[in-house]
Amino acid sequence: MHANVLRIAIVTGLALAFLVGIPDADAGEIKYVGSSTVGKFMNDAQSAYTDSTFSLNTKPESGGGENATAAGKTDIGGVAREVKEQILAKGVNKYLIGHDAIGVLVNSKNPVSDLSTAQLKDIFTGQVHNWSQVGGKDMAITVYVTNTQSATRKVFAKKVLGGADYGGPRIKTIRPDPAIAAKVADDEGGIGQLSFALMGNSSGIKLINPDGQTASVDNSAYPITRPLYLITKGEPQGEVRLFIRWALSDAGQTVLKNSFVGAGTPANLAP
Repeated sequence: MHANVLRIAIVTGLALAFLVGIPDADAGEIKYVGSSTVGKFMNDAQSAYTDSTFSLNTKPESGGGENATAAGKTDIGGVAREVKEQILAKGVNKYLIGHDAIGVLVNSKNPVSDLSTAQLKDIFTGQVHNWSQVGGKDMAITVYVTNTQSATRKVFAKKVLGGADYGGPRIKTIRPDPAIAAKVADDEGGIGQLSFALMGNSSGIKLINPDGQTASVDNSAYPITRPLYLITKGEPQGEVRLFIRWALSDAGQTVLKNSFVGAGTPANLAP
């Protein structure tokens, strides 16, 4: 190939790599296991952070992320709730990167738009099983909840159910978490729980305003929120350390705020 043609080809290739955000050739891989909610941020980060590539496994959710990190089986774990004390006691460090709001979603045809926390508790524990009992149509309620390893399920139980158990004749556990939006969209009597960040542009659903608070990440008074953590076994090193510092930087927080509430003023890792 003629030298000028070769030079043009190289320059063009580099330009394309820059435009599409292809990682540097020397970039290493960071393995992530944990919350699908934190995983949403990790996935978004891939297009903006090109110093490393990512291998993402969100199937184990927060509990699996804690266990994998404590056992040294992943570079970074993701937890969408407070990290368990017994996990921290195993030498795991946590880094708050932001907060997530958990939404209560219903079918867009459902006339009910506002429910109190007490009403939500009654619905998700099976004490109320027909929409007519909370001002809606005479229609059976089907409750869609995330799986037992999902932090969404646990945080919702703490914030809304007061620690009571989920229950009722028409309660269904759904995997993975984002599939709940589709289930509710196909079921006029459905109600579900899901991170705001995982709803995407789902059609056929709407968010309930709990206790009269607008369901929005911009509403600091919204009552159903949880912290989002990246966790590591001991002090993070190398590429993992650099990535967590980026996640806490203005650049990383800009990416995070596309779907979540920012961390505020978290303590940055030292250089």
